[in-house]
Amino acid sequence: MSDLYKKIVNERYIGKEVNPINQSDIFNIASAYSKKFHIKDDNNIVLLIVDAQRDFIDPKKGSLPVKGAVEDVKRIINFIYSNLADISGIYTTIDTHYYDSIFHPYLWKKPNGEDADPFTEVTLEKIHNQEIIPLYKKRQIQYVKSLKNNESRNLMIWPYHCIHGTDGWLIEKQLNNMLLFYERVREKNIHKIIKGTERLTEMYGAVKPEVITSETKFFNMEWVYKLKNYKHIYVCGEAKDFSVYNTLCQICDVYSNDIDTTQKINLMVNCSSSIYDNNREIEKSYSKLQKYYGINMIEV
Repeated sequence: MSDLYKKIVNERYIGKEVNPINQSDIFNIASAYSKKFHIKDDNNIVLLIVDAQRDFIDPKKGSLPVKGAVEDVKRIINFIYSNLADISGIYTTIDTHYYDSIFHPYLWKKPNGEDADPFTEVTLEKIHNQEIIPLYKKRQIQYVKSLKNNESRNLMIWPYHCIHGTDGWLIEKQLNNMLLFYERVREKNIHKIIKGTERLTEMYGAVKPEVITSETKFFNMEWVYKLKNYKHIYVCGEAKDFSVYNTLCQICDVYSNDIDTTQKINLMVNCSSSIYDNNREIEKSYSKLQKYYGINMIEV
């Protein structure tokens, strides 16, 4: 790696709490670099980074670390640095929750009254058999019913993660260093998409919640309609079997009658890893997106 890259990113610290690089130094370096920087095309690549936050990346202190995420982030950082002139826009989603979000242990109890265990799958049968007890019975049962009626995946109880304002909620710090550098060099702001703030619905995809009700209205789809303005759409982040997949499905659904746009989508397969070891199953799901919408699976 070049000396300039090493001044911006320290790869040994990817996923860690400590960031040895000062953001003011990054802006100063970027300011000097920008004077000799030439933009090739200002409508070329848009990069969508899904949930590249510390809770998903830090293998030691992350609340829900994804195996392989550190190497994913390293490749994402290198991709941005190597394509500064070609990347015309960057969107990054930020998973944002609270202790009493519907998929956290607080809202579900064991028969003995203790909080439910993380990675417990919630079904109507388990509720009726009192294997798992909802804190707000009527609303939570209705939510689980809605998932079943929509043929969505069952509700999963996750470890407390991406709690708003915590260190685990932050964009991974070495990636953020590169995003700051990009912003100053290109004189563009990173578009940050906050998702998941509604307490009583899951929001895997960045476009809309799993269940939309009169109360789940704080989500913005405007950014999705801007993607078609770029020549190429690159997608990466965590996790491949949940938020990345659902985000891609939702984008494809928005552009279901616009194959010219969906064919622009490139999933960076070596910049995204899965929570579960279900590679064969998730590959089948992505194959369907390739078949019906023409998205591309690429390595960078």
